Amino acid sequence: MSLTARDLLHRIAEDTGQSFTELARRVNDEMASGKGIMDAVRKILIKNGLDPNEYRLSPVRIVNRITHLLEEEYSQTLMISAVLAQMVESTDKDRFPPPAFFIFLELLNSVPEAKQTTNLSLSSEIDEKTTEIIELTTTLVSIICSWSKQGITGVARDCPDELRDLARVVARKTRLYQAGLWTCLSCGKVVDLKDTRALLCSECDAKIYGDLEDMPVRTYHERERTGFGKTKKGPELE
Repeated sequence: MSLTARDLLHRIAEDTGQSFTELARRVNDEMASGKGIMDAVRKILIKNGLDPNEYRLSPVRIVNRITHLLEEEYSQTLMISAVLAQMVESTDKDRFPPPAFFIFLELLNSVPEAKQTTNLSLSSEIDEKTTEIIELTTTLVSIICSWSKQGITGVARDCPDELRDLARVVARKTRLYQAGLWTCLSCGKVVDLKDTRALLCSECDAKIYGDLEDMPVRTYHERERTGFGKTKKGPELE
């Protein structure tokens, strides 16, 4: 069974002889009109005489895979978190969708402290994991939430019972975001999106900035993300 929409569409492309690009375009068009991802896929499968039950995505297995990646190595998880936070704030075409970011945060908060081990990590490993988490979370939010032309409307009718609370939280935070509001990542207070900095409310940002002023200054090179799983050496950070 596939874990991501990309993998599922590649499998369908192989079995139907159609191009992955064309299938992805058709699914995106159906979703833009308000259909869920599995309804869009089911329509393609039936049209090609394939059994929809043979081409499924399991949201529970997707959650288990994301949780495994987050628990595997804590230092990698911290770096992945920083990359995704940067991507969700981006205005570029490769921006990380806020609903998928909300799923990431909820699952990150569920990682037990006992599992937070720290080891040395290669940048290539972090890029690979970041790409996988992006694909897993974007697929998951497409399955467990219901959609309309305007975006998320609530919990999908076939969302598993054990994931309905997660879907409700994502739907609520997405509606807040669409209304120009944001939940501070530090204190949890709901504030105006325009007043946030680095996804924090002004009070939490000021506190963290004040703490950083007392630290010795070192020079780093930022890794700039140029696409899902791709980075390049950026300017110096002081």
